[in-house]
Amino acid sequence: MKKTRKKIIIFTVLGVFILALFAFFLTSPVGRALLKSKSHFIAHVADSRVLYEQGAEEFAEKIADFLPTAIKRVEEGHFLPFKKPFKVYVFSTQKSHNESLANTTSYPIRGAATPRNVFIAPSAFSFKGLDTHKESLMHELSHLHLNQRLGFLKRRKIPSWFTEGLANIIAGSGGEGISDEMAIQYIKEGRHLVIPESGGFLKNLTKTIQEAGLTGPMYHKQNKMFVDYINGTDPEAFKKLVLAVQKAEAFSPSFLEYFETSPEEMWSLFKSELLSTANEGNSR
Repeated sequence: MKKTRKKIIIFTVLGVFILALFAFFLTSPVGRALLKSKSHFIAHVADSRVLYEQGAEEFAEKIADFLPTAIKRVEEGHFLPFKKPFKVYVFSTQKSHNESLANTTSYPIRGAATPRNVFIAPSAFSFKGLDTHKESLMHELSHLHLNQRLGFLKRRKIPSWFTEGLANIIAGSGGEGISDEMAIQYIKEGRHLVIPESGGFLKNLTKTIQEAGLTGPMYHKQNKMFVDYINGTDPEAFKKLVLAVQKAEAFSPSFLEYFETSPEEMWSLFKSELLSTANEGNSR
């Protein structure tokens, strides 16, 4: 009888704890974002994969017009087709976009990829004086492609510099307003990507960028330059690496197998060649 009563007490306490945890999640920014209704979004007449908020009609028109091209380029860059259908949500205000992602930063994020869909913010159409909606769409589609192939947990195991760099070279995005010379100067001063990354599954991209002493645009500029360099070193090996990553094969061993060097050694080589070229240019 005492054992039965003890079990009842334990299960009751556990149940209350779980309910409290669930209630806390529902009232948190992340919980509210995940549960935020999207029933007010309107399907684009020409492409029902594109949905938009009232007031974002012109933005949606541009996204719908470029979506087939964006899909083609991303599939070519990943060497595989998208695995599942998806939606592209186009927001009328930055506030609405941020609330749907539980984004608390003041930086005007241009878009995001969730495990199932893509979100595009108004800032994608006016970023540093540029209309970057095409680049933003392709960048987020690249992330979505990996999400579909790997799922959230396995995708987290891939270094951020690689997933962001891959998206940037496919989309032609990353480092808007930052010159190669400025990026090289940062690298020369030791303010650059950290390879290998720390944090593992619990890594936070914002924290990774801050720990490296970089701004978001500078981080993207550097990973774009580095991944582009890796691709240029051996395009066939790069293709094999991208395909291996999408099969959930471990990143560093795959990199070593196809390039016969580690990511750290490749970064050292990249940095050395970059600074050597920069010094030669300055001596002329």
